[in-house]
Amino acid sequence: MALASAAGCVRVPPATLERAPERSLRPLAASPVPRALVRLRRASMHAAQAADAPAFEYAYRAPVSPELQPIFVRVRDIDLLRALPEVQAIDGMFMLPRPLRYVTAECGEFGAFYRPGEGEVVLCYETLRTLYERGQALQRRFALADDYPLRYTRANLRFIVMHETGHALVHLLDLPVTGRQEDAVDQLAAILMLRFADVAETPAEVIDNLRMAANWMLSDSTGAYNLDAYADEHALGEQRYFNLQCLIYSTDPPAFAGMVAAGDLTAARAAGCEREMRQAARAWLRLLLPSLAPGYEAYEEEAARYLGVPGA
Repeated sequence: MALASAAGCVRVPPATLERAPERSLRPLAASPVPRALVRLRRASMHAAQAADAPAFEYAYRAPVSPELQPIFVRVRDIDLLRALPEVQAIDGMFMLPRPLRYVTAECGEFGAFYRPGEGEVVLCYETLRTLYERGQALQRRFALADDYPLRYTRANLRFIVMHETGHALVHLLDLPVTGRQEDAVDQLAAILMLRFADVAETPAEVIDNLRMAANWMLSDSTGAYNLDAYADEHALGEQRYFNLQCLIYSTDPPAFAGMVAAGDLTAARAAGCEREMRQAARAWLRLLLPSLAPGYEAYEEEAARYLGVPGA
């Protein structure tokens, strides 16, 4: 299964930990509770799925490599894809022209991608293995809690799957995107993670999930790039990292002022983060609202209030 055939994909090869900047590796201190998430609501509280809206489909394809077999068995037995809170929340939310299928499979390398011809978001078993190994390395290096590798894997898995879901929605709903689509779906992934939390998660834990996703962006950082890196459809890892940092900062600038002092965000960028986040959220709302399925009127009313529509 070749990554090159995908319309949108995550293609970040694993790197040795020593190559990334020190601040990118050390997990940030416990997050404060932000005062302004995007109206955080539990995934279990989303509207009932409309009967006539195509539901998502899920498939766990057996790998050929014996070393990936335990991962396959685990994700199949816990129904991993269906259990993701963001996936639960949007399953049935949009009037898609065809069902969207979420798949786990052996790919031969780290990756995740959307296949427009098949209407599939594919998550590679190699990705789960690599993320967990990096979480273990961070745990050992910084003496973190025993559950850190699993939390790190789950946080990045959620971001990656939502990123690829963004590519799928752009294709299936024929959404206009100006600028780099990879940046746009990064924004959507973060917005969905802010908007739809697991029933057991606190707002601070939601922010920590995004911080762990930002950490992964720098896992392949070297500070030196060739022309292929500059020409790639993805922004550089450092740019994606700071984009996520900006989004985190925007949820509560006073609470996250320490990010600027620590060098995790420049003062010049921080000054515009609230406006940047608001603009991104409003843009995605305007794009997605026309495709809401029947039964999701509550979201439409909430979005209208957020957009400042008269009479809402």
